[in-house]
Amino acid sequence: MYALEISINGRDAVTGGATDLCVLSAIITLTGKLGPEAAPPRDDGSVDMDLRLGGLTARADGAADEHLDWLRANLKAGDVVSIRVVETATADPVISGHEAERVADDERAYFEHCRKAYLEMREKYEPTSAA
Repeated sequence: MYALEISINGRDAVTGGATDLCVLSAIITLTGKLGPEAAPPRDDGSVDMDLRLGGLTARADGAADEHLDWLRANLKAGDVVSIRVVETATADPVISGHEAERVADDERAYFEHCRKAYLEMREKYEPTSAA
């Protein structure tokens, strides 16, 4: 199977992967006032930096799929993150997971979903007619 090995500042790597994955990602996210001209919604001057190694299963026979995490870490300026794509038979244990929401394949169910959303938001987006 394909997997990702991630090391932060040369520490022991974490390997994320599973035999039933269809998505595997390593995401570094920085939020807050990242530059002098930025005007973020939360302007307390703080910056959040984090790393996530996660994936999504694609299980056969209608089995419930899951969003899985192998690593969640806070970062700071100067941290060195190393990512290596590997082929391996094993990965580290998952640290968390939750069931993925199922997308309705049924056209009628999709219509009902859209209709409900429309009715809930109609007053917000459609002007009221003058009588």
